[in-house]
Amino acid sequence: MRSVHRRQDDLDRHQVTAPVPPQRFSMPGLPARPGVVLLRTEEVTVDGRLHQATSLSVTSGGRLAVTGPNGAGKSTLLSVLAGRLDPDTGRVHRAREVRLRLLGQESPRATHRRAHDVYEAHTARLVTAGVLKEGEVVGLGSPGLLTARDAGKPVAELSTGQQRRLDLALALAARPHVLLLDGPTNHLSIALVDELTEALRGTEAAVVLATHDRRMRRDTADWPHLALALRRPAGQGAGATAL
Repeated sequence: MRSVHRRQDDLDRHQVTAPVPPQRFSMPGLPARPGVVLLRTEEVTVDGRLHQATSLSVTSGGRLAVTGPNGAGKSTLLSVLAGRLDPDTGRVHRAREVRLRLLGQESPRATHRRAHDVYEAHTARLVTAGVLKEGEVVGLGSPGLLTARDAGKPVAELSTGQQRRLDLALALAARPHVLLLDGPTNHLSIALVDELTEALRGTEAAVVLATHDRRMRRDTADWPHLALALRRPAGQGAGATAL
């Protein structure tokens, strides 16, 4: 018995804590409106920011990769599509009651509120505004983006990557018909980038993507592309893109 106890004491002193299995991203179900043109632009420009008069249409379940050099207006175009910026010329048409969400390149200024409080307040506003029904609300833990421990921390104490994960969770919480992604892989792990790319290929929502991530650009090479230029050559018209 003494030998058994000594052996048990030795095992207790050298025990190794099993690592926590990594989380895996799971895209919540996003809605489709088959056959509906959810978003359309006609020759939109923004002075000093989007020189190329751009026309496009986004149907339910469509895909579009927006490409071009820095300064061509990719982020500006996505802001126009999201309704955060008015174009100086042209028009934007959005389907009635369409839900659009933009994931911008950078996280908002970090708050000292806990991450799950920020998320719950966000979903409560969506329900109050009639954007979501109670039964459509997805919990913060459901997509596998933040652990329960991280969700309980103030946002200001999260790492840049964790804040980025929270941004993605907030965008998906609205269950959008159109997901607008501007540099979505910034500060994310390689594993999550792969999981996100796979989920984007399978979702029923429409996706408009702008990214410089070579891996994601390679994995979405078969998507329709809209190439923006720094400035349109004189006398050259801009084409329209439909997806």
